Amino acid sequence: MLFSLVVAATSFLNPLLTYTQAVFSPTLLPVMLNRVRVVLVRPESGGNVGAVCRAMKTMGISRLVLVGGAGLDPRRVQTLAIHALDIYEKREQFETLEEALRSSVFTAGVTRRRGRFRKYFSLLPEEAAEKIRAVGKGDVSLVFGNERTGLTDQELACCDAAVHIPSSPEFPSLNLSHAVQILTYTLFLKAKAHQGKYTPVTRAELDEVTNHMADCLESIGFFSLTGKDDMKRYFRDILSRAALDPREAGRMKDIFTKIAGLKQHGQIEKSSL
Repeated sequence: MLFSLVVAATSFLNPLLTYTQAVFSPTLLPVMLNRVRVVLVRPESGGNVGAVCRAMKTMGISRLVLVGGAGLDPRRVQTLAIHALDIYEKREQFETLEEALRSSVFTAGVTRRRGRFRKYFSLLPEEAAEKIRAVGKGDVSLVFGNERTGLTDQELACCDAAVHIPSSPEFPSLNLSHAVQILTYTLFLKAKAHQGKYTPVTRAELDEVTNHMADCLESIGFFSLTGKDDMKRYFRDILSRAALDPREAGRMKDIFTKIAGLKQHGQIEKSSL
């Protein structure tokens, strides 16, 4: 019975998952690209960071974010960045990935590795670019991991979606700047078309919604067998793809508050959970 209630509660999201281009209007190319942040997590090589700056600038993207990376050699950054050093000089710096992504309305972690704790789905670069174009306003972040180890499970869990770049199985690993170039080039092509007209919720607001949903389910005894953290990740992945606006996010919270209230009033039997 509870499953049916949850399905009914979320059924109104279906139109959002197939959001059509009819709601988009032509706009100038920089508008979408100015929203894009390239986030490098624990970078080790100043040369790689400099090459990333060049890749970004050639595609009209200027917002670089570093998480960690305090020991980078600025001379190596300058050598590889050449005429794109201004990207590095204007960078944002954060201690944690959670803090770096707090203001973003959509975040995509770039990784070739799959696994039990590494998202239920992974987008192609073209699919990620389409998703970012469909998100009307607010910052979007492309997250790249350490050059040697990539994104950890925990770091990828901080992102709304995973993105993979198809490559040869004989040698699948791409250089950091090459991966950035491919993603930013794909975004550059998509940015020529349109930009959305609505403002989706931020990552922090989405976390508030998913926490509320999980708390409501916990209050009715749903997690006797199912893991609460796994369910929160599942809800967040689904809702991030739906790109909720504030009104829709509020409605989701109201629906799950109602579900919890039904249990408190005895309208959901324990045996149905």
